[in-house]
Amino acid sequence: MSSRSRLNDAGSTNQRRFKALAHDHCLEPATSAWNRIMLSSRMNLVGWFAVAAGVLPGRSAGAQMPGSPILQNAFANPGITAAVDIASLGGASSYAAAAAWSPASARFQLSGGIGLQTRTSSPTRTTYGARVNVPVIGATSSFGASVFAGYGGLSGGGLDSSTTKSLIPLGATLSYRLAVDGGHGVSIYGSPMYEAVTRGGGGGSASVFRGAVGLDLGITSAIGATLGIEFGQKADPVSGKPSGTAFGAALSYVIGGGR
Repeated sequence: MSSRSRLNDAGSTNQRRFKALAHDHCLEPATSAWNRIMLSSRMNLVGWFAVAAGVLPGRSAGAQMPGSPILQNAFANPGITAAVDIASLGGASSYAAAAAWSPASARFQLSGGIGLQTRTSSPTRTTYGARVNVPVIGATSSFGASVFAGYGGLSGGGLDSSTTKSLIPLGATLSYRLAVDGGHGVSIYGSPMYEAVTRGGGGGSASVFRGAVGLDLGITSAIGATLGIEFGQKADPVSGKPSGTAFGAALSYVIGGGR
């Protein structure tokens, strides 16, 4: 057998050994992610699926939900990941469910989520979002990069010009992943992004530049966790723009990942 054939066989075996984790966090909002992990003792690789949305709440199963950090890992992995996430921004708290999917080629990842947002003295609103992530480099290395775009919205009563009604983020992610003994792994990533904002109450549109940092952890072969923040300049509370620091956390489950 040629050396190239042996490498191809090894790569196929590693894909079958892919273990999963964490988010797309739908934290979008979260999410990012929730990500799967693959360990290769010969190549020292970790394959990671991130959720979330941001959709997780942002999110790594991630989506684009107003009020949640956009946490997007650069690595995608074939299969389906489900997640639940929580987030906080500017006095509002969000609770969401999210899912992410990537085809066998792992050339892109789709994530989406839906949940509820609460705020003191305001009605409970529905928050939702979706995101697509496209890995650019890093499928077989410890470092990866991707680009992503999404859409998120907020619906319910009392949406005035001080509220973000919809959000369209465009960004890029740089990620690093590391295998850990016992079939687990860890990945850290950062994302600069541009966010186009539509304000409620006919308040018109606005835009901001923000950043996010996330951490995905593999707890078991099927369960993962995501922690992260989105940050940026603090804006006037009545501007309707994302302002200050958003915090998010998610717990994810890779369907079939425990086999």
